[in-house]
Amino acid sequence: MNQLTRRRWILSPVISWQAWRLSRKTGIGFDAAWIKLRTANYPEELVYAHRLRGGQDGAGQ
Repeated sequence: MNQLTRRRWILSPVISWQAWRLSRKTGIGFDAAWIKLRTANYPEELVYAHRLRGGQDGAGQ
């Protein structure tokens, strides 16, 4: 278990549990499932999810 996954389990256990179940059911990765569920429950965090997926953060502009 990498450090980011461990932090997610500690900081948001309900979302992590749901993400684990979703990843087992659909076959997508745990991180992708976690981001999907987190943004579904907290749409204001969509900006941060975009950065995690490799989007530009505006720093290079």
